[in-house]
Parts: sequence; C-alpha cells; structure tokens
Amino acid sequence: MRLFTCRPVVLCRLLAGCPVNRSCKNMSKILKECVIKPLLPEYLPIRINTEQTMVGRSPETQIQDELCSRKQVCLKANLEQGYVLVKSLGLNPSVLNGKELKRNIGYEAVHGDILELVPGMYKYVFDFIYEPSTSEEEKGPQTSKKSSSASSSRNRSGSSRTNASSTSNGKRSREESSPKEETELVPKVDKTSKRSSSGKRSSPSRSNASNSGSEKRSREESSPKRSKQAASPVPVEKRKPSLAPTTEGRWEASDDKLLHIFTSAGVMASEKVAAYDMDGTLIKTKSGNVFPKSIDDWQIAFAEVPAKLKSLHRNGYKLVIFTNQAGIGKGKVRIEDFRQKIESLVRKLGVPMQVFISTGSGKYRKPRTGMWQTLCDRQQKDDGVQIDRARSFYVGDAAGRPELKKPVKRKKDHSSADRLLALNVGIRFLTPEEHFQNLPEMPWTKPEFDPREACRLAVNEPLLVPAGASLTGSGQEVIVMVGFPGSGKSHFVREHLAPKGYDIVNRDTLGSWQKCVVQMELSLRQGKSVAVDNLSPDVESRKRYVLVANRAKVPVRCFLMDVGYKHARHNNEFREMTDRSHSTISELVFNSYKSKFQEPTVAEGFTEIVKVKFVPKFASKSHEDLYRMYLLEK
Repeated sequence: MRLFTCRPVVLCRLLAGCPVNRSCKNMSKILKECVIKPLLPEYLPIRINTEQTMVGRSPETQIQDELCSRKQVCLKANLEQGYVLVKSLGLNPSVLNGKELKRNIGYEAVHGDILELVPGMYKYVFDFIYEPSTSEEEKGPQTSKKSSSASSSRNRSGSSRTNASSTSNGKRSREESSPKEETELVPKVDKTSKRSSSGKRSSPSRSNASNSGSEKRSREESSPKRSKQAASPVPVEKRKPSLAPTTEGRWEASDDKLLHIFTSAGVMASEKVAAYDMDGTLIKTKSGNVFPKSIDDWQIAFAEVPAKLKSLHRNGYKLVIFTNQAGIGKGKVRIEDFRQKIESLVRKLGVPMQVFISTGSGKYRKPRTGMWQTLCDRQQKDDGVQIDRARSFYVGDAAGRPELKKPVKRKKDHSSADRLLALNVGIRFLTPEEHFQNLPEMPWTKPEFDPREACRLAVNEPLLVPAGASLTGSGQEVIVMVGFPGSGKSHFVREHLAPKGYDIVNRDTLGSWQKCVVQMELSLRQGKSVAVDNLSPDVESRKRYVLVANRAKVPVRCFLMDVGYKHARHNNEFREMTDRSHSTISELVFNSYKSKFQEPTVAEGFTEIVKVKFVPKFASKSHEDLYRMYLLEK
C-alpha cells in the first residue's frame, strides 16, 4: 500500500488554492531540492527525499523531547509539481502555517511555509532550492506556442548568453552527479527570481471560498508575469569576481604548532564545503595494518574517490581535509615527512584542497570544532565568504557504528569523532561507504553522555535527591563527598557548604588521607561541621572518615555526585580547554576510580545518602556553547 494516496493530494491543493492539474511546464525554474531549516541554531537542517523522509525525535535532528514522536511527520518532496507533501503521524499533532494538521492526512507545503513538529516547538521553514533552467526561447516553439513575438525578441536579445551558460551548467550537473551525490549537494537558493505561483498559493488554513477568487485572479495575473520572468535572464550562481584561486601551495603552522594547514594551488573560497577525514576515508594502508608502517604506506581507500572529488570541485565546492595526527605532537611522526605525504596525496587526487592537521589534544582535535572554526574565520576574514552549513557536509569513518557480522563482517568503528564533529558544527554527515559507494546508512551507537541533555536536566531537576533532603544539618555533622574527578565536588562544597561554616578537608591540599583525618578530628573538637572533599570511591576509603565521626559522636552523611564516567571526563576536558591553570587529569585516574567504585549505603554508618545533581555555571556564552558540544571521541 502506498503511503500517499491521491485523495489527500487533491484535497491539499484545493486547500492551498492551487490548480489540481498544475504542470511543471508553467514553472520558470527547475526545483532541484527541498530542505527544512530550523529556526533555532541548535538543530540541524534536513533534506527531504522524493520517496519519504521521517522527521521526529532522533540523534539526527537532535530532538529528545518525548512530546515529539520518533516518526512525528512524514515528508515527501514532489520536485516535478513543486511542493512537499506533509503527513502528521505522531501522537501529538504537528502544525503547518498555524493550522493544526489532522493525523494521516496529506497537506502541501511550499517554499517559506513554517512547520512546527509539536505545537509551538521545533519550528522549521521550507526552503526550496532551484537550478537555472533554459528560457522558453531555447526550448523552442513546441513548448511555448503562445509566446508573443515581442517576448521572443526579448528572449533573444536579453537572455542568450546567460541561458547558454545555464544550459551548459545544468547539463554538466546531470551528467556528473550520482544519486548519492545529489543527497549531499544543496545548491544555492536563487533569491533574485520568485516562482510565479508561490505568491498566489495560500496556506492550508485558508477557506475554499477565498481560494476560488484568488485562483481566478492568479490565472488573470500570472500569465504576463510568467512571460516576463521567462524572458529575463536566469541568474546563474557565480563566485564573487574578487575571489581568485591560490597560485601555489603553501604550509603554515599556528597556535604553537598544534595546528598545521596546507593550502594547495587552485584553492578558492566557497560557501559550500565538502570536508573529509583522511585515514580510513580518503586513504587506507597498503600493508593492511590499522596504522601505517611508514610514511609511504598508503593508497586511495575507494576507487570512486578521485572522480567524486573532481565532480564536487566542478560544482563549486571547496574541498577540505580535517585529520587528527597526535603522533606528530608526541614525536612519533616527523612533521616534515607528514607534509610530504599530504602533498603527494593532493597530487594523486588531482584537485585543489585545503588540509587541516591537529597534532595535540586541545581544541583542534576532533570532535572539537577548532579546525572547522579556523576554516570559517580565515575564509570570512581573507575572502569575505561565509560558509553555508546547510549546503556543506562532512565525510568520515569514525562514525560510532557497531560491529556487523551479517551480511558482511565489519569491525566496529574505533570512535565517533567524525560524526560528532558534524553534529557539533551543524552540518550533514556521511560515512565513506554512503558517500563514495552509495550504500545505505548504517545504525550507530549514540554516546553515553549527551551534554545538551545534561544542561537541560540541570535546569529542570532539583539539586538534591531525594527532593526532601536538607543541604545542611540541623547541628554539627560530617559530610563525605563521593564522586569522579571532574564531577563537581569541590565546586559544590565551595558554593554551598563552605559559606555555611563547614571546614573543608581535601587530600589535594593536605597531601595525604592521614593528614585529612588529623584535620577532621581537630575541626570536630572545635565544634565545627566538616565536609570531606575527596574521591572516596570504595567502602575502605570512606570508612576512615566514618570512624572519626563515630568517635566524636557526630552524625555523618554521604553526598554522592550524580555524574557518570563520561560526564566527568567531559567536564575535565572542558576545564582543560577553558582554564589553563587547571591541572591535567589522565584517563588512568578516571579508569582507576571506575574500577574501585562501590555504591555507598547506610550500612556503612551513614545516616543518609544524598545524590547531588551537577549544575554547570559558565563565565561566558562561548563557554556555554563549548560545554554543550561533544568533547569526547566516543
């Protein structure tokens, strides 16, 4: 059974005030692609397929609200007729141009219409992207028998050069673009000419009575407008005349050599960027090893790579490589040798490319966005060209895909760094198999920790659990903090307990747990409450403080930071990137805590176990934006 039937389509056209038998021959432009763009920057644009596109709660949309179903709406692009069919499928209704959609009924949407996945939330605008088309003069009298001689004269005199160029470009695009390539290529929207019917079509909320009058006026007025539009030159997307390709290759290093950049000859700024990972995406080892045995141990990963890149270059894309190469920073690979490898690769591919190489573990290492941001900033500063994220994409093999045993055995991806970089930046992501070989999309494993979700929960949930738990005791007490490094223990005791008069006992400050015990005993004898700010992962490490409290006949509570392994590591990475004075904590310390951890219980002598939510606070908006990104590779 087909998903879309004829009845809803006819109904929608009547609701929208459009002729049912409208033909694409009446359109002055060729609709190439339909996209919905979010009105809020934290969500991603979505390309609408000609078969069906399900939009709802998913990692791809980054919507996690349970009010939005996984299959909230089904969208189907009709490029020939120039509309998108919208079906609301979710438990909660969707809204189109302010009108609530009935479930399982099709509605037409056109360029500029507003879709709300859930009423008042997750708003997207329909963006129709056209490609230049030939004028009626070039199509010949068989397609425009009623054109006047004056109109034909205007076509010949005013459109000849532009239409010839338009025809050439359109033909080349059809010859060179594979079906999968059209998925990634999102051409520039032609804003200088408008579809003649777009101004006449009303939203589904308008009545049929008003439609009949407007439809009549549309037929009376649209004919001369269409004739005039067809006679005028069709704008063809061109690079800015001031832009010029680089004349020779050049290398540069920045930020204490944490970032190396190679720009080959022929590179030109563009609003559209086709970005790639290198190892496992563009190249692989000849030896079959995971890591290359030598600087020459490489070959092109897929036979389709050179032709694909050349096609994208002809279509106006700037080709870029983002690669993590920590071996250079650790001294395992000489930068001079690696530069030779990059130059050899670019020569082999035969296209101009710009290559960004991260050699450390800071802001440039994927999935962090330092390399992408450098690309954007430099192009904006040097060429005045801003990158359009909706028309750019990134391809990489570190996609978080699980192991596959059937139909073809495949190892799981070593990380999710490439996919997470695309999510952080807000551009479309594809695996090499999808991009080069047109293979279907594979499932992937979402990271255990989602920083956006953590920020949302921090705002909406209480600080302490259970909700009735008291922050401070009614009298003298001991609080033993438990949690990963980076879980926010020290921040919590400084913000909430120290101002209430609690003495803070910390091993990092005093030097050993024995000194912590001595300081704790002294504070208790002075009648003060004490907060023990140490890791205390297991029963043994907590027991020593419980015994001191029992000897002093002071009640002791346990405050457990509700922060998991990945969350704590994320916090640590964030602190290292924003606070240069913060000491580096190795992954070994996190793993050690994880292996030793034992959930605290009242049987250990605690009067109460209280869980503490992590509530981040930021010095600036840029820090908040950074925290909300994925900083870990998997």
